[in-house]
Amino acid sequence: MQYLKKNFLAIAVLIFVITIITISIYKRQRTDIKYTRTLMGTVVEITLSGRNETSLNTAAEAAFDEIKRLEGLMSHYTNDSDVARINKAAGRDAVAVSMETMEVIEASLEISEITNGAFDITMGILGNVWHFTTVNNNRSEHNGGISPPSMEKVKKLLPLIDYRKIIIDKKNNSVKLAKKGMRINLGGIAKGYITGRAAEVLRKNGIKKGIVHAGGDMLVFQEPGDNPWLIGVQDPRKKGKIVGTIEAVNAAVATSGDYERFFINDGIRYHHIMDPSTGFPANKTMGVTIIAKNPMFADAVSTAVFVMGPDSGMELIEKLPDVDGLIIDADGNIKISSGLKKIYTQRLN
Repeated sequence: MQYLKKNFLAIAVLIFVITIITISIYKRQRTDIKYTRTLMGTVVEITLSGRNETSLNTAAEAAFDEIKRLEGLMSHYTNDSDVARINKAAGRDAVAVSMETMEVIEASLEISEITNGAFDITMGILGNVWHFTTVNNNRSEHNGGISPPSMEKVKKLLPLIDYRKIIIDKKNNSVKLAKKGMRINLGGIAKGYITGRAAEVLRKNGIKKGIVHAGGDMLVFQEPGDNPWLIGVQDPRKKGKIVGTIEAVNAAVATSGDYERFFINDGIRYHHIMDPSTGFPANKTMGVTIIAKNPMFADAVSTAVFVMGPDSGMELIEKLPDVDGLIIDADGNIKISSGLKKIYTQRLN
């Protein structure tokens, strides 16, 4: 009996040692791979963590395919997209759209109501006079000959900016713009939605940990117990510098700032985030970062808060469930929501 006990103990110790070695090897085999494509008018990065490179490659390609498919539905640059067809039929016909486009437009209208119109997808008409697609995203302080439109030109377009003039028919899955000349642009919400859908594809392909990053929109996910992702918050006036870091766990992080697409004219910075009430760039804020569960919601709220400014914007953030945020005002002062204080670390330069 004593012999059996000794052998049993020896076997148990051996199994324990083998288990520890196996776990150690298993952990060492885990690797991170970053994939990059140019989509949605920006650089899209997908970072995946796993142990089988072939599986990671397959999942990444599937996610990029989904991004391209959804971009084809929602881009206002593509002639046959849902958005382009809605715009062409403005003031005339209702247009049948995909379920995905309808979902984004419905969410847009909900957020417009919540923000009292600070977020409004009918600002697409401003693209007729503001041409930020021709501005380099390289933070150049030179305007390259670009000038802002006159107040008169912008004022003529303001009557066409009104989210309440978007008519949706859920039964027939159709959308109509009530006035001729109206245009919608989903640029302030679609990237969030699409990053979320890309992450869903990754999970369906067996990915347990990853990041989908498209411009100012990011979604991170991981298994329970994994360390949080550390997300840097960009300093709006110092390229390559951060003002702090956020610990993100299975969350969407969206940033809106005046420092990516802009030009300087007569010492004034003009950027692409417009105030629907004026038709000119919002001027109360330099940058906004929102962290939320829903990536589409985070994307749109970051735009709305940027327009609303630090006081009204923070008031909104504190009211919304599962939403936190950081606002950098026009003077560079930082406001942090009550919930974010637990996971935000200021960077002292």
